[in-house]
Amino acid sequence: MIGNNSVLKLEDVSKIYKMDGLFVKALDNVSLAIKEGEFVSIIGPSGSGKSTLMHIIGCLDVPTSGKVTLEHHEVSKMTERELAHIRNKKIGFVFQQFNLLPRTSALENASLPLVYNGTAESDVQKKAKEALEKVGLGERLDHHPNQLSGGQQQRVAIARALVTDPAIILADEPTGNLDSKSGVEVMEIFKKLHQQGRTIVLVTHDQNTASQAQRTIKLKDGKIVS
Repeated sequence: MIGNNSVLKLEDVSKIYKMDGLFVKALDNVSLAIKEGEFVSIIGPSGSGKSTLMHIIGCLDVPTSGKVTLEHHEVSKMTERELAHIRNKKIGFVFQQFNLLPRTSALENASLPLVYNGTAESDVQKKAKEALEKVGLGERLDHHPNQLSGGQQQRVAIARALVTDPAIILADEPTGNLDSKSGVEVMEIFKKLHQQGRTIVLVTHDQNTASQAQRTIKLKDGKIVS
């Protein structure tokens, strides 16, 4: 179910980096809106600007010019500290490298964002357990990453992204490190979460993965081409 409200809005966003004395325009006047409950993929070749766009959507970076609004917060002018607070509350990240702590159980890995944002201790385990059950790992709460397959590790990472009830789940090449069977299973989880009303932005260079979203944004040379 797609709402009418834009969760995320970019207006005329440009990002310029200085490299070896030269200015490189990674994003060039990009405007887009992502509505509540949408499943959007962002695709483009290497050097197209999709990583820069992902960093700006994920509040990991701010634009050189233009405006970025996440829910009702204008994030384009925020300090590093304010961005960190917004990231923890509003965005659930899923990366290609699962980024799990190796000596820590699935339950503890999934609960980390709650520990960082000061959630009451009595709620932490309960919410982490619910998130792991949503991704089909209710029987694997005490398993460490080395006791889980790649697909299961990525599911722990998805549970960790879900646990704060974020406004957006931002997935960067989430199937890139998986065999094809596990990749299909992980994409099924994203589709299921989308059906439950989650807003998902998936960044990929793979056409097949991108085509499974409702809408695909294509980037080339820092501009949206379709």
